[in-house]
Amino acid sequence: MYDANNTPARTRSSHYLRTGQLLPPEIFTSQKKNQLNAYEDDCLSHKKWNTYNFVDHYFNGNGRSINLANVGLFRDFLDASSVRNAIKEFQDRQILLAQQKSKNVCRDLARTGIIKTQANFTDKSNTTTDVTLNIFRLFSVGRSTFFRSANCTLDIDCVKRTIHLRGMLKYSIDDAFIDAADLRSSNLGNQEYEGGVPYKIMLNWRKSFSWRGKF
Repeated sequence: MYDANNTPARTRSSHYLRTGQLLPPEIFTSQKKNQLNAYEDDCLSHKKWNTYNFVDHYFNGNGRSINLANVGLFRDFLDASSVRNAIKEFQDRQILLAQQKSKNVCRDLARTGIIKTQANFTDKSNTTTDVTLNIFRLFSVGRSTFFRSANCTLDIDCVKRTIHLRGMLKYSIDDAFIDAADLRSSNLGNQEYEGGVPYKIMLNWRKSFSWRGKF
């Protein structure tokens, strides 16, 4: 997994999570040979994935991308503190932008006699989330680039100095399960186990947002 700076996040098995000891390569190769659990198509599975499933998909998923919502981890990701903070920060940012936009609009309308109007604005940004504290479910997702965008409409009253903000906020992550064979290497893509195929980890959703206040 790689964060926004292309730095590999550590991919570990549940054994490492419990003991702090690195697993030998044999554990991965034997896992592929034995196939202890029947492989499930991630697009059809409603099972909540754990670390084992991410590693199993590395060997048996043929490089297919997975969507966290399709493997039961959307709510876990949403509830992670770094994700909650990133969402709140982006919502607060929209309020500040709405207040500044309203001030500028009303200043421009000051000589026209118009006291109520509508305005629109868009915004986008990205940050890095860290869900490694969820060691049983999301540890393999690690640190992800978290993309955020907004499309907002404002109802502005220039006399009362009030705003009604209505917006659609979109969120997505860009991550990958990669370099499973080397927990410390910073070299991209050159430490894969034989038979292992890196794959993308994705999630995207949208949510309406509304706020009323003054500027």
